[in-house]
Amino acid sequence: MINKIDYCTNRTITGSFQDIEEIVKFIKNPPPENKELVEYARTIERDSKEYRTIKISKLPAISINFSFSHGYLKGDNISTSTGYLYIDVDGKTEQDLEINTAYICAYWRSLSNTGLTLVVKVDGLTPDNFKTATQEIANVLDIPFDKRAVSIDRLTVLSYDPNAYYNDNVEVFPVTELVSEQSVELSSTGSKNFRNTIIKDNSLIGIHCNGKIGIRYNNLDDVTQGMEIIYDDNGIYDCGQDKVKYHTAFMPKRVSEGNREKTLGLYAKRLLFLNPDLDKKTLSKMIFRANMINLQTPLESSEVRGIINKTFDNRQNSRTNKTKRFFFEDVTLTAVEKSRKCLEVLNQERKQKTQEKKNIISELFCNWDCHTDGKVSPKKVMELTGLKKTMVYNYFRDNKDSVPNCDNP
Repeated sequence: MINKIDYCTNRTITGSFQDIEEIVKFIKNPPPENKELVEYARTIERDSKEYRTIKISKLPAISINFSFSHGYLKGDNISTSTGYLYIDVDGKTEQDLEINTAYICAYWRSLSNTGLTLVVKVDGLTPDNFKTATQEIANVLDIPFDKRAVSIDRLTVLSYDPNAYYNDNVEVFPVTELVSEQSVELSSTGSKNFRNTIIKDNSLIGIHCNGKIGIRYNNLDDVTQGMEIIYDDNGIYDCGQDKVKYHTAFMPKRVSEGNREKTLGLYAKRLLFLNPDLDKKTLSKMIFRANMINLQTPLESSEVRGIINKTFDNRQNSRTNKTKRFFFEDVTLTAVEKSRKCLEVLNQERKQKTQEKKNIISELFCNWDCHTDGKVSPKKVMELTGLKKTMVYNYFRDNKDSVPNCDNP
């Protein structure tokens, strides 16, 4: 569900689109008054007052990345991911870019007709990983995206483009896998089995991986020390479903009021678990700094001290909170190169799983008896196979000739 508002200066939700396909149809054939406004805007200067008025006060807009609750489109009201990610390209169109249609499910011209709105399918997008995911996916696709147009409640004005592109059959970016692979930096020593943990000096300024004793933010080195890592021909070791579980101390940004105490407490707890000899003074500096920088509304000093004292005096074992699936033989690979390698494996795995599901339906149809099983329907197939609605309906749509015809058995 993609929320729509009447114009940018009023974020009250007035409607919605089911998916990107509906939006592309709108872009191709908008109401006459919208089309006329867009065409007129393209004849005037972009920095003029008249152009800005059309853009923010006269044309409908959408927020592609997330759905919103409480009838109002703002960051605090985020409900769920739409399954799509929007990337804004300024100053370049489809004529200037090499668009990878294996991943990009839609694109259309911007209001100015000099830029593009690009849309990809994603799985696992959250407000916390949104910015990192946008940057990683744009880098993987080699898209010169507009970094100023990256925010969780970013609006996209509905323009007009008779040549708007849409393709539902694209690869899905697995955001959780993609982002998690970038969360642990690799050592530059060339070691195949040991990866230095990121550490910071006691001033908490600057990051170095030179082997000095410092504060640990994860224990990946420890848990992988005894692993037998055998790389494939592409230089990848894939743990598959048996991902490496490890501990990490991570402080998210923009922590809301309802989660402040819990988030700071967990951060302090994990720091102490990873650094048993950490003194109280250093821990206090780190927690107070996180309180000021990472919380939307910082806690009172007395509350922060209470969290520190409780954590320091009542130490407990911490559960693993991070997993890692892929390891790379070439430790000089850039984040983009690693992402591309991960995607190749993940997309091949996804195709294989999709084919396995198709085979289940195919076998069901081969053994279907209209006299005893009755008429075939997507609902029956879902009940018998446990497969999801999208998978079953897509199979019916794409394989009409293989569906048993019980009307004329």
